[in-house]
Amino acid sequence: PRSVKMILRKQDLLRMIERIAVGVAITRPDGTLEHANRYLREVLQLHTGSPAELPVECLEGRPATGKGRRQPLGAPEVDCRTIRVRSREGKTLELLHSVYPLYDDTGAATHFAHVVQYLGDERGAETLSRLAFYDNLTGLPNRNLFNDRLDRAIAVAQRNGSAFALLCIDIDHFKHVNDAFGHEAGDELLREVAVRLTRSVRSSDTVARWGGDEFVAILDGVADREMAERMASKLLDSCGSGYSIDGRDCRKTLS
Repeated sequence: PRSVKMILRKQDLLRMIERIAVGVAITRPDGTLEHANRYLREVLQLHTGSPAELPVECLEGRPATGKGRRQPLGAPEVDCRTIRVRSREGKTLELLHSVYPLYDDTGAATHFAHVVQYLGDERGAETLSRLAFYDNLTGLPNRNLFNDRLDRAIAVAQRNGSAFALLCIDIDHFKHVNDAFGHEAGDELLREVAVRLTRSVRSSDTVARWGGDEFVAILDGVADREMAERMASKLLDSCGSGYSIDGRDCRKTLS
């Protein structure tokens, strides 16, 4: 049914919003908050995603488009301004706040998307850096940080005449988990695999999430192919046992 498809599309959209490295809040025309993503909660030092916990100042200044106003699709009005809000810990934060009206098929504004970027001090820079270089779901380095570490590993190997191993890893039949138990269970499995991979390598090695169910690892100081194969086999063995996902046993292997 069309209503079910709309619900699923909304869930996919909220899941994407939750992971991107910019603050996003979704409100209705009457100002009711429907969602605030992780980035926004971190910047504002919120402890939960509760709408009541979000400072109301952050959602003020909606554009003139109101509940009864209609606008042609593809021509949204945008309100962009710098605002200051006080976090829950009493800290004044300077934010760039942009508001985008969202229209239905008839051109009526049904929601507003609030995009918030932190312009402030060192803590803001640290937050931006963390979100730019680490995967929101697993906490592992993301592609950006991985590519930097790979460049360094190549440079060190060329300079010293040494070698390293590069492993590309994925979860076998990961789609089955999402189909059988839902995306939340899939996310829980990804987090658990990330923990096991990290525990299975040395502190000098790098494990990163490449995307989806794909991970990559740089194993430092590997003498030859045989040593790399032994280390890879050990890693697969330690991560290939059973998992408990949402209270249910789930046996998964990696390749």
